[in-house]
Amino acid sequence: MKVAKIYNPSSFSLPALIIKKRSSRRNIENDSTVDNLIKSNLLLNLEFNTLYLDILTKSKEVLDYLKFDKNKISFQDILSKVFKKEGDTIQYKIFNFFLEVMETASSSDIVKKQITEIVFKQIEKKNVIVKEKLKKLSQNIQIKLTNFEEKVNIDIPILSTTIVYFCKKCKEIICLDKFRRSKCSCGADINNIAHAVQIPIYHFNKNMINFLDSNYWFEHGVDYILRKKNFQTLVGYDVLGNSSVWHEIDNITYYKDENYMFFCECKNSELSVKDVFIFSGKMIDIGGISGYIFTTTENVSKEINRLARSKNIKIIKDALRKNAETLIKEIKVG
Repeated sequence: MKVAKIYNPSSFSLPALIIKKRSSRRNIENDSTVDNLIKSNLLLNLEFNTLYLDILTKSKEVLDYLKFDKNKISFQDILSKVFKKEGDTIQYKIFNFFLEVMETASSSDIVKKQITEIVFKQIEKKNVIVKEKLKKLSQNIQIKLTNFEEKVNIDIPILSTTIVYFCKKCKEIICLDKFRRSKCSCGADINNIAHAVQIPIYHFNKNMINFLDSNYWFEHGVDYILRKKNFQTLVGYDVLGNSSVWHEIDNITYYKDENYMFFCECKNSELSVKDVFIFSGKMIDIGGISGYIFTTTENVSKEINRLARSKNIKIIKDALRKNAETLIKEIKVG
């Protein structure tokens, strides 16, 4: 956890805040690809939002194929990973039965050899499918991002690369990023890089995935809007309340012209009465007198709007479908 500090901008005559940022979040935001995404200033662009969330889904699929260590799993584990991943549970059960037959003392060496050959032929087929799926996912990610970059005429370097080494014989994944000598499940000795096929796979890395899954993208998108209105801002800090409880605040905003400070909450989900009460409680404990709740949902009930107004909170809804100018106009202070 980051050490707390006093935040008291010299240009404001307002009570100082004691703030800190969690080290886990700081590490995520310091990642170069995440930083490039933030600096694009397109986080609230609906088309780009749809694109990077689509890449997020595909990246998770890529990492799911790559996450298990081939050097530490058994033959049966390979069957489970390969067949079950493709939803072929019936075929998996058949080959699992073959394994049980192989383990019986009555099975002859010839039978065991035949079964092993049958199993490895099927595994090789599945390995080819996995290899082609990885290539297709990577290509799709690159093409869609490139098309968007050309459309908006900017470069957005937000992808990471994993070099995947496949066995030339059975197409099994041998290692990732750096070549390592190993023995493949098919029996091949991979002692030389020439014995493997290298393919670069493009995807979001784990920091980017955490950034998007945690909805930090929304907070930074709102921060861009606030800064365009010439506010001084902080994103994603914990603030110490009068109760000695730390409160996670999405956006802290200062307006120099009015010597004014307010807080923002960003909700990428349906807004509830509980959300309003929690945010209001945070503001009261920290010493805030007004705030904004930004939400991506289109509809907010009259009851929730009425409750928010009673707490001096304004709700800005449908944030992804409004352009920056419209959102800026909805932010009124003083």
